[in-house]
Amino acid sequence: MGAPKLSEPIIVIGGGTFGTSTAFYLAQKGYTNVTVLDRFAVPSFEAAGNDINKVVRTEYPEPLYTKLASDARDIWRDANGLFAGLYNPSGWIIGATDRSTPFVEASMKSAKALGVAPPRLVSTNEIHKQWPCLNGNFQGWNSYWSPNAAWVNAREGIVRMAREATKAGVKYISGSSGYAKQLLFDENQTCVGVRCEDGSTYYGGQVILAAGAAAGNLLDLENQIVAKGHTVGHIQLTPEEVKKYKSMPILDHLEGGILFPPQEDGIMKIGAIHFVTNYAKSSKGISLPRYRSDNPQDGIPAIIEARLRKWMETCVPELAHREWVETRICWDGDMADYHFLITPHPKHKNLKITIGGSAHGFKFLPVLGKYIVEMMEGTLDAEIAHKWRWRPGTQLADYTTNPHPENSEDLNDMPGWGTAVKSLL
Repeated sequence: MGAPKLSEPIIVIGGGTFGTSTAFYLAQKGYTNVTVLDRFAVPSFEAAGNDINKVVRTEYPEPLYTKLASDARDIWRDANGLFAGLYNPSGWIIGATDRSTPFVEASMKSAKALGVAPPRLVSTNEIHKQWPCLNGNFQGWNSYWSPNAAWVNAREGIVRMAREATKAGVKYISGSSGYAKQLLFDENQTCVGVRCEDGSTYYGGQVILAAGAAAGNLLDLENQIVAKGHTVGHIQLTPEEVKKYKSMPILDHLEGGILFPPQEDGIMKIGAIHFVTNYAKSSKGISLPRYRSDNPQDGIPAIIEARLRKWMETCVPELAHREWVETRICWDGDMADYHFLITPHPKHKNLKITIGGSAHGFKFLPVLGKYIVEMMEGTLDAEIAHKWRWRPGTQLADYTTNPHPENSEDLNDMPGWGTAVKSLL
């Protein structure tokens, strides 16, 4: 397949991590007629990447992602680059138990093979001595320390990349004129464009579906992708507490939760790793995101909140029952095998799929678009293309690739919350 012409109209549906990185790299390669459609202006309000912070790590059992993550990290931490000032090298403590230990062990093996320093096992006493603010008993943790992780200002990262794309000529359209509702096909089932909520129609020689968890609203993905959400809460620390906790590492217990050092404004983010789905009746048997912008009365599932607070008692007990200043369910599109879905559509010519972040895609923002453009131009490495191919029916091979082995639960089955959800569908 040959590369599209540089002047050919290209439509990118979605302005989150995948869509923004794609638009940026298309502009860098000299494409002059690129349009990004999104319901929301930059940064897209419901995009999984639109967050106060995300983890940048290199620990992966799959060498491909270790390599990509290392390359992305070098760009994130470039003091003179696009993302200058956004990279905070806190390191992280990875907590694992029986189910998640295979992932950590496989990640250590991959790191050693690529010459990256692997995580090392640390005792609770070592944690208490190094970071006195982390004074919980860490019950149930096998703790591993790695200096190779950081957190980045995720929202600002997307804003900066989109700004550069715009400077290079990329057009961003939001609101009802950018809210994609229907893909358009000709008599040969070639994808020729997209129709938006207000009836606006955009035609392109290439259409790139980068709509994340919501992609199933526009295309039959043959059950490859499942919209999953994880609960996120913010608490407000006092200035004294910020001083106390600011030097802590990221805590990521693969079966409990994840906790970030505080921001300069005193906001501390805590995330659950207990994922939820939304198999609503109106979604024809597939899980689709239930966004807060459409359902502003939604809170967070009480069951998951209780688990999250109980987990916090094991590491930062004094913060475990603080009032939330903001909560959300962050939705992403999950693939069964955790590989991305970055591929030409097998049946619809000119339609390219770039989704499947699987709750680990954001860290690759600085490099992801490079590979997506290579896919579009037909130059993507064959081994990578095979991993990211259209692959209905693929299942998780083993737990070495799954950092969070908990089974998902459906919102509609959760007592005290699911009933309210069902009544609104």
